[in-house]
Amino acid sequence: MLSIKNLHFKQKDSKEEILKGISFDAQRGNITTILGPNGSGKTTLFKCIAGLWEPLKGEILFDGNSIVKLSFRKRAKIFAVVPQEHEPPFAYSVIDVVLMGRAGHIGIFSMPGKKDYEIAKEALKIVEIEHLSERAYTQISGGERQLTLIARALAQETPVMLLDEPTSHLDFRNQINILKKIKEIATKKGLIVLMTLHDPNLASLFSDKVVVINSGTKIAEGRPEEIISEELIRRVYNVEVIISKINEKSIIYPVI
Repeated sequence: MLSIKNLHFKQKDSKEEILKGISFDAQRGNITTILGPNGSGKTTLFKCIAGLWEPLKGEILFDGNSIVKLSFRKRAKIFAVVPQEHEPPFAYSVIDVVLMGRAGHIGIFSMPGKKDYEIAKEALKIVEIEHLSERAYTQISGGERQLTLIARALAQETPVMLLDEPTSHLDFRNQINILKKIKEIATKKGLIVLMTLHDPNLASLFSDKVVVINSGTKIAEGRPEEIISEELIRRVYNVEVIISKINEKSIIYPVI
């Protein structure tokens, strides 16, 4: 289990806290989505959990052990991070980008071995882009790049996968394909998957649990079909909507 306990954060030169005591748990085999509008604190929370920023106070626990003070190398054995965007300085091949996920398993002056290549190729197979193995990462589509980064995270062989807005800049088809693949991987691999989204419909369709935040405060937490309501959307997004249930999933329609 990944547990966030009373997390606070503020920039060093600011008096105002960006995160104000956020707490929640994320379970194995499930997708937990941090949902909220732009400026709500989603990315700040993500960076604190990933270890890029240090919280002002609070705890981040993995299986009951605090990880706030862990080194990046030790943290890389727990978390695999899929960023919103990734522009490599060189035109690496897809397989080379995926092999970067093996860095924590390889010595500083060592090269990837046969096992590392096998793991990287298996990760590409899981996300169904093994045919792109030798293509330049800079010359494939946005959806294919996102799948490559997910394969890199899989090759890292960590129990937790963190995805920051994995559908940003993708068209509708690729948004659905990426989230379906993430859902499948979380279930089959038994991973703890934590991702940020700003689209409540996507969060409702693909999440096992949603944590709604706004202005750095947790507004609601639970299964999407239980907590996503017209009143909640109005409160968080200041938009009037109508919600319908289809196959127990909440579909949100804006009132125009």
